[in-house]
Amino acid sequence: MRKALLASVLLAATSAQAADFGLNLGVLEVILLPPAHGGFYVYAGGSVAVPIGKGFTFVGSVSIEWSFDQMRGGFVVVSSLDYVVHEHVGLDVNLVFIEDQPGLRFNEAQLFLGGGPGASFFVGKWTFSVFFSVLGGLNVPGVSLVPGVNVAYTL
Repeated sequence: MRKALLASVLLAATSAQAADFGLNLGVLEVILLPPAHGGFYVYAGGSVAVPIGKGFTFVGSVSIEWSFDQMRGGFVVVSSLDYVVHEHVGLDVNLVFIEDQPGLRFNEAQLFLGGGPGASFFVGKWTFSVFFSVLGGLNVPGVSLVPGVNVAYTL
């Protein structure tokens, strides 16, 4: 899977415009089902955006997340497909993988996979995005709803 994703990014980069690299900051709320607070997280990371033609852009990002109220953190990997519907507005479909553990106890890591829709607003080198994901536990039971906001700056 990792090799296929890398190959698709490289092929898209050679057949389309150059890739844009960015820095990301964001916040998200984890809502456990049945409804309960699962944590308020902040994250920071990097991204690469590769135009793939006809208004579509592939965006891949890797971030580090932390919840001060839950004392948990980990890594977030997101693949997005953005379709520009207007010069300043894009609609997104996101695929999300999260690794989350208490402190640095990697042996207690919980893994989640899911995705959902989003929207991005472009203002110069800045991109403001809102998203809503549904995540299921891969090694733990349960489903979470995850709304959030991301701010990216293109380098």
